[in-house]
Amino acid sequence: MATTKIWAVKNRLGHVLQYAEDTEKTENAEWSRVDYQAMRDVMDYAMNDAKTEKQYYVSGWNCMPDTAREEMQMTKRQFGKEDGILAFHGYQSFKPGEVTPEIAHEIGMKLAQELWPDHQVIVATHLDKAHIHSHFVVNSVSLYGRKFNACKASYRQMREVSDRLCREYGLSVIAQPEKNPRKHIAEWQAERAGEQTWRSIIREDMDYAIRYSMTMEQFYAAMKKKGYIFEQRGSFLRVKALGMQRFVRLQSLGKGYTETAIRQRILRHRYPEIEPRQPRKQTKQYTVQGDFRLSKITWKGLRALYFFYLHKLREARNSPKQSYPFVLKEDLRHLDSLSEQSKFLFRYKLDTGEQVQALQKTLTEQLEKLQSERTELYNERRRVGTPEERKQEIDDRLKALSNTNQQLRRDLKLCSDVLLRSVEIAEKKRLLHEQEKTQKPAEKGKNRNVRRRGYER
Repeated sequence: MATTKIWAVKNRLGHVLQYAEDTEKTENAEWSRVDYQAMRDVMDYAMNDAKTEKQYYVSGWNCMPDTAREEMQMTKRQFGKEDGILAFHGYQSFKPGEVTPEIAHEIGMKLAQELWPDHQVIVATHLDKAHIHSHFVVNSVSLYGRKFNACKASYRQMREVSDRLCREYGLSVIAQPEKNPRKHIAEWQAERAGEQTWRSIIREDMDYAIRYSMTMEQFYAAMKKKGYIFEQRGSFLRVKALGMQRFVRLQSLGKGYTETAIRQRILRHRYPEIEPRQPRKQTKQYTVQGDFRLSKITWKGLRALYFFYLHKLREARNSPKQSYPFVLKEDLRHLDSLSEQSKFLFRYKLDTGEQVQALQKTLTEQLEKLQSERTELYNERRRVGTPEERKQEIDDRLKALSNTNQQLRRDLKLCSDVLLRSVEIAEKKRLLHEQEKTQKPAEKGKNRNVRRRGYER
């Protein structure tokens, strides 16, 4: 079960990011606390504490947590939309004891990716309360320059997506109650004690009259026989029984007792309910000239290099063996591994060897931290006197750590492969360009000979 809310941030952006990523709120509450220096803004915050025994649940979508504020401000300056609302701050709160920090953070990331795919978002899961909850800091301007429209529809979508994700993870969902008019304290106390009130008596008489009426005229006649008087006052229809001093509006009796609702209830006696036809989804069609896949590419460095080489390899694979250059023959059997390396570069947005080495260092530190945590969990599980419930929690955590360990090792291997392969690909790209230059003059001369022979004939 999760509750959601989102609101606009109009003051300094650093403050809300600092609150969302507060280390004392995101650290595991079961471990000891250490006083951390309050960060002045998000740029000062870096994941240096990953080397300690603390565990943090702070992630970024389309941005890095340690430079989130600067990245958001750069996006605003890029499109000239620095005024107005700075960001949107939301949260997703779970029922106490129903979800683990890992699952809560995973649900929060999926929620952010589905609701704000083109925005920069910080997701921080707090563990300082009995109810685990995630905070979302959403940049008001998307990566394409469009401002986020926070309205009832967007909040309704946030609630619906949150409920669907909770169902997928086997969590409970809050039923949305229907809104009813507020009751007077005396009426509420009487109904709670099982006593009748004059409002409940009116509703019972109206239910009886609706049950045996086929038209509104029959309904008014049946109510008149029971001593009721109806009066139209402005846009409100009011009713009063004999002995009552004041009229009461029909809408104050409840959702099913307005004039429109009474008319619909009477019509159901004559016509069965028909489900409304769902409107057809209109598919927009666009006409694009040229090859969309070969549109202007703005990537640089390693991503552009891999894209170029993979394009050449795929062309060679679909061509006769004698037609493609010799330098491509060797790598055709490595096409799948090169494609995986290219996806890795695009996933982490890596363009230089220095960026790959920096990521390699970060992944190594994460792997060392993970190995240390696994060792501590194994020791705790083998310890005499460990409760069975705690052993089950340790087994679940070890399973999650094993999956993370496999992913980290795959990414580390890809880092090493990219550093080695990129040098070879750059050299082969140079050879391909030289070969194309030598082929062009030969083709021109061949064409001149064909024209000369045609002229002589």
